Amino acid sequence: MTVLYVTNDDPNYFVVTYEDGGNPAKRAELEGGWHRFQRPDPSTGRSYNIWYRSTNRNKEVQVDYLMPPTAAAGRYRVEVFVPGRHATTRRAIFTVAHHVRTENGQTVYDDTLSVVNMYDLYDVWYPLGEFDLDPAANPLSGRVRQYDLSLEEPPLEISFGPVRWVPLFTQPGDAPRFDSPVGTQAERDGPFSTKPTMWVGKWFDSNPFLNWYFLGYHTGADLNLSLSADADKHAPVYAVADGVVTYAGQGSGKWGKIAVIEHPDALVTLPNGHSQRQVVHSRYGHLANDLRIKTGDAVQRGQLIGFIGLALGVTTGWHLHFDISYSGRLRANPSHWPDMSKVNALKAAGKTNTKEYRDAQAVVMQTVVANYVDPLRFLKANHPL
Repeated sequence: MTVLYVTNDDPNYFVVTYEDGGNPAKRAELEGGWHRFQRPDPSTGRSYNIWYRSTNRNKEVQVDYLMPPTAAAGRYRVEVFVPGRHATTRRAIFTVAHHVRTENGQTVYDDTLSVVNMYDLYDVWYPLGEFDLDPAANPLSGRVRQYDLSLEEPPLEISFGPVRWVPLFTQPGDAPRFDSPVGTQAERDGPFSTKPTMWVGKWFDSNPFLNWYFLGYHTGADLNLSLSADADKHAPVYAVADGVVTYAGQGSGKWGKIAVIEHPDALVTLPNGHSQRQVVHSRYGHLANDLRIKTGDAVQRGQLIGFIGLALGVTTGWHLHFDISYSGRLRANPSHWPDMSKVNALKAAGKTNTKEYRDAQAVVMQTVVANYVDPLRFLKANHPL
């Protein structure tokens, strides 16, 4: 099952309705209220035509995004793209039609309402919910409806961008599988080690998640082969699951070459202990120059994406930095690393034994926890065997 998109360039599945009362002049006024611009999606590199207009205290414009009838029946997460420009309303109204059925000879359905604060969003896909959908059985199933209605004064800008339906697993065995990014085929197919810091085969984590070291609290794992100091030099690196490459190239700072892959469906345990299925991003750092992928590529689990290299400016210390972000931060900033400037300034001033220093450390940890999960625990949870 693939992710389905509907854009406002598609006359078959993008339908605009005007409350004009049959008045041609009113219709022309409402049609003239549209403005258009292009906006790139940082998660895919694809640009979209975005429509926007002013919000209205009286509903006068309704836009329907119809789910293509060729979509397979199943469970989907429905998402809307909110651009970083011309989307200032805090009350954009959407509804999703689902549970379509016939009662007393009439077609009825549940319509779930979502009110989206576009002002606080920036070039992201925002989820409206997860639903069991079957557009082949009924064309209303999965329909997303958006209105220009808002009681905000003065009027603000509301955008009408693309909508997508992300397929989710319907049976436990259908859940996407995530493997180790390193190791032989047999090691990646098999279970993870039960020994501390060991992953698969002779691969181990020399710098585990949330370990404090000179660069801060670690956002992921540093994977090495235990055979010798440079045994992992140029070792192959693989995509941990199906997805789309959102960035492949030079990272900022000391990263060297990096790759980030967006995976549309994964089981994530949040810091509050709640588990849910959602989009995640896997990052592969310190890769060698000969990347085998590029931004925008669709990749499959186990696909070769590159080889282990070095951090920028060093001549030894081969390893793969690997982490998993659940916040979308890596989509916006592939080279993201928690800000250590205050910690470093306090350290330089000899204040490492002060409350101020400990508070600065706590801020760094909060940044890591707000954006990343323990990659080994994550992979084990998404690697059913």
